[in-house]
This record gives sequence, structure tokens and C-alpha cells, in this order.
Amino acid sequence: MIDDPMYLPSVRVRNYHADPPSFRLTRKTMGLLLLLLVVAGLIGSFYLSQASHTAAAGLEIVRLTREKERLRQDNAELRKQIAELETLSSIRARATELGFVETESVEYLVVDIRAREPSSQEVSWPGYAEEIDQGEPKPLDSEAARWWAELGTLFESWTKTQR
Repeated sequence: MIDDPMYLPSVRVRNYHADPPSFRLTRKTMGLLLLLLVVAGLIGSFYLSQASHTAAAGLEIVRLTREKERLRQDNAELRKQIAELETLSSIRARATELGFVETESVEYLVVDIRAREPSSQEVSWPGYAEEIDQGEPKPLDSEAARWWAELGTLFESWTKTQR
């Protein structure tokens, strides 16, 4: 038949409206569809997980920002209270509450704290050098007792002049 020059292959013309093509669901097609469904589910769950973590982080940032602002306001309030308490009028009022009074005259006592050798003209405690050398305290003799009594008298007279 193929050798025949007039060979016309038989062509079957199909009417798709009257005879729709049949779609057969094979195992291979089912496997591909199932694999596609599983991959889409994994991608969707990953997306939802990331979106929820992002939303939670955003809420935490908002909460921390509000707390930071509240702490700034608290610090500003505390600085204001400190400034009010450090004013001269507040300090004077508190001193008056505690029983302090203002002085009428001020005397300054200058103390020289530099290390130096005492001269023979300066007042020194009798027996002081011997106590340092021996390493143990000695009982006060009559000269030391007289020195302390004189010092006490001088202190009492000084406090009377301060009143």
C-alpha cells in the first residue's frame, strides 16, 4: 500500500465536542501531583513560621521601645527631684529641720599635713618617741597627764569663744 502512488493514509477526524479526550490519571502523574502538594505545603509552612516570628519580634521591639521611653521619663523625673533637693533653699530648710543654725563668724583652722621633723620649739607628746621605739604602750607619767590636762583646758577655752 505504501508503494501505491495514490496512497492516502486514512485520517480519522475526530469531533472533540462530541467525543472529549479521556484524561487518564496514572501513577506517575499522581506521584508528581503529590510531590508538588508536599513542596507547596512545606514552603507555605516555612513562610507562615517566618511571618509569625517577624510579627513577634516587631511586638517585642514596640514593647522595649515603650519601656525605654518610660525609663527615660523616670530618669528625667529623678533628675528634676535631685535638682530641686540640691537648691540652697531646700538644703537650708532641711538643715533647719535637723536643728542646724547659721554661724555668725567663721574661723578656719589650717593644718599642715606634710611630713617633717618636729623642731624642739614645737609641742610634742612626752614619751611618744619611746613608745614607737619599744613597740608597746607605756603608762602615762605625770608629765603626760599634765600635758593632756593643759590641752583639755585650752580646748575648753576655745569652745567658749566660739559660742
